[in-house]
Amino acid sequence: MEFMRPDIKGIGGYIPSSFIDWEGHVSAVLFFRGCNFRCPFCHNGSMVMGQLPVLNEELIVEHIRSRKDFLDGVVISGGEPTLDPHRLKVLLSRFKDMGLPIKLDTNGSNPIVIEELLSRRLVDAIAMDVKAPWGKYDLLCGCTVDTNLLQRSLSLLLHLDLEVEIRTTFVPALMNYDDLSIIQSYLVENVRWVIQCFRPGNAMDETLKRTKEPEREVLREKFPSAIIR
Repeated sequence: MEFMRPDIKGIGGYIPSSFIDWEGHVSAVLFFRGCNFRCPFCHNGSMVMGQLPVLNEELIVEHIRSRKDFLDGVVISGGEPTLDPHRLKVLLSRFKDMGLPIKLDTNGSNPIVIEELLSRRLVDAIAMDVKAPWGKYDLLCGCTVDTNLLQRSLSLLLHLDLEVEIRTTFVPALMNYDDLSIIQSYLVENVRWVIQCFRPGNAMDETLKRTKEPEREVLREKFPSAIIR
C-alpha cells in the first residue's frame, strides 16, 4: 500500500443529489481524493491519483445543510475515505448534527478507523469492496495488500446489526467464476452482495479498455442470490 501520497487529500467530487449511490435514498455524495490501492480496473482514476482539484468543504457542507430537508442521507465515497480519518470524522459529525444518515464506501483496509466510526455511531450503512479471493488481491489491486486487515473489516461488518453491502467488481480478464464462488464463501447468508460488471471504457489500465464486459445473464444464473449491476 505504498502508493498513497500524504498530499493527496481533501474532497475531489460532490454530487448534490444521487438516486443510485444508496438504494432507496436521495443522497448527497462526497468523494475523497486518494487511495492506497491501484486497481487496474478502477473507473475513478482521477480521484485516486489526486488529479482533480480540491473542493471547498465549507461550501459543500453549507449547501447540504440548506438542502437537508430534501435529502435522505449522505454517502461518503472515494478514493478511500478512511485514509483521511480526521477530516472524515469531522465531516461525519457535522452531517450527523444535521440529522442526516450516513453511508460509507470503503475498501476495508483500515479496520481501526471503521471500528471507531461504528463505536461513535457516525455511520448508518457501510459498503465494503471484496475485490478478489485473498490470494489474488495483489493482482486485482495493483499493489501489495495486507489481507488480514481486510478480513478483520469483513468479519466486523458481517456481524453488525447495520445495513451492510459487500461489492465485487467482476473483471473477466483478471478473474473467473470460481473466484466469485470463493468470495461468496467468505460471506454469511442473507448479506447483500453486489456483483458489479466491469466496464472497460474508463479503466486505469489501458490494456483493460480493450477487454470484454461480463455476461450478465451468466452471472445471474450462477449467482442467483447476488445483485448484478
